[in-house]
Amino acid sequence: MLPRDKKAVKGLLSLWLWSLAAMVQALPDFSGTWEMEGWSADAWDVEPPYTEAGRAAYDAWVADPLSDPAHQCQFSLVRITTAPMLHEIFQEEGRVVLLYEYQHQVRRAKLDTPHPEDPYPTLMGYTNASWDEDTLVLDTVGLKAGYLRPQGVPHSDKLRVVEKRTMLEDGNTKRLETIIDDPVYFTRPWGVTTQWKRSDFEILDYDCIPRPHIEDE
Repeated sequence: MLPRDKKAVKGLLSLWLWSLAAMVQALPDFSGTWEMEGWSADAWDVEPPYTEAGRAAYDAWVADPLSDPAHQCQFSLVRITTAPMLHEIFQEEGRVVLLYEYQHQVRRAKLDTPHPEDPYPTLMGYTNASWDEDTLVLDTVGLKAGYLRPQGVPHSDKLRVVEKRTMLEDGNTKRLETIIDDPVYFTRPWGVTTQWKRSDFEILDYDCIPRPHIEDE
């Protein structure tokens, strides 16, 4: 039961507003440019948990690696987000914007906004953002089938990618946990964790030249 005394109600309201403001101020600020510590390949599982369909898709890549759309400068989301190249984050009120040096891709993730019901598949998909305490969570669906890595790890158009960014104690290092959930090509969710540090480098131009498909004679 709420107190009837106006001063008590006002006091409770002030306390609630103060708590809300303190919670907002406590959220880490990921704004700025980031570079990877180490090399992304060191963190990946050597053997992904393929389904039969996933294994067949991988075998098809082994038989014809030039079929990878990357040779035509078309890169899937995870291939960009886990590559050891710079990216810049703009943490704004109501949304997060990410600019990648790799292929100069741009992502805009609105906070607490539902995904479209039937998204048209694209290379970067549809991303929303939310906070899990002090962890920034990006959730992406609507991805066009492609490859997670240059080593031919395929994914279907049913892929869902969850990225969890957590700031470490120094305030200049973040941990990025990337969870891959694709029930068509993998038997279970799996992923990779990388670590990034704030960088003074500037994002440079990226030039990709499409490579023609070369068939064996």
